[in-house]
Amino acid sequence: MGRVFKFHIELQGSNPKIWREFLVDSNITFYRLHHIIQIVMGWENYHLFEFESDTYRIGQQYEEDGYHGPNEVISAQNLKIRDVLKDKEQTFSYLYDFGDFWQHGITLEKIIDDLRIPFPICCHGELNCPPEDVGGLPGFYNFLRIMGNTKHPERKHLKQWVKEKNVAFKGRYDANKFYIEKVNFSLMELDDYIEDWEAED
Repeated sequence: MGRVFKFHIELQGSNPKIWREFLVDSNITFYRLHHIIQIVMGWENYHLFEFESDTYRIGQQYEEDGYHGPNEVISAQNLKIRDVLKDKEQTFSYLYDFGDFWQHGITLEKIIDDLRIPFPICCHGELNCPPEDVGGLPGFYNFLRIMGNTKHPERKHLKQWVKEKNVAFKGRYDANKFYIEKVNFSLMELDDYIEDWEAED
């Protein structure tokens, strides 16, 4: 039988906390975990990413620079999460978009032996993800402040702008809603999601 990891992820600095809990097979790579996080959080998956756990930096490798020191980035495509994550309550970080700098804290909440799941499953979560390219946490909370002020001169433009974002539902962005059914439907189609992403990359 297989082994399943239950993760808790939260967007660091968010207040109130934007968080999710989800299940994955322990045999997946960090590359696959990256795509799962993109779906469960609500990101649009077109910026760089990097995991960090103890002395490991795990992410995307581009050019060979000849450097193989302690801070070398290990390819996420070649490293399985079970080879790094061994213990319950082990923590690590996930950084998405080095410009807006969305830093996530992740905890391995539970290790479930003798269980197989056909695809990742999001169990729970609270609050919507910030819109992509909103300008990091300061930009996000400024966006919410403007959206909450019907007389603000920028509100009409931002309302139109956010309609095209992945986090909008039926053309409307609601910061307080987490659409778990939408997430789990996308997770069922994870292989197709990754294939489409690779085709565009």
